[in-house]
Amino acid sequence: MAGKGHVTRVWVASVNVADLDRSIRFYRDVLGLTLRIENRTFGWAELGPEEPLCKIGLSLTKNPTSNPDARNATGIVLDVDDMNSFVDRLREANVRITRSPVRGPWGGLVADFLDPDGNELEVVFDPEHYLREDRR
Repeated sequence: MAGKGHVTRVWVASVNVADLDRSIRFYRDVLGLTLRIENRTFGWAELGPEEPLCKIGLSLTKNPTSNPDARNATGIVLDVDDMNSFVDRLREANVRITRSPVRGPWGGLVADFLDPDGNELEVVFDPEHYLREDRR
């Protein structure tokens, strides 16, 4: 679309976390995302790939979920280059997997897991996605 005032990309999608250090370790060390911004004054961190791709923001909250079994749907979907290796890494780190890898109706693999604060993320492996989908 030509002109001004249009969305150009998704910059960051954030989740609320109770412990910034623990969450940085999870997203950096377990998921393998690069820490790009860490601002202790504001209780904020961003992790993800180089620009211009989307980051995951960690927003320190004073009211964390009191129920450790709660699932907070985030709508965040990660793409991986190897589903089995990624899920194996999650299991080795004792990450709670809420849906083991299954083939989705579109043909790719999908799985769900929880971060240390109960934020549920989805992961997909679907290298043919943009080749197969109608791009109207």
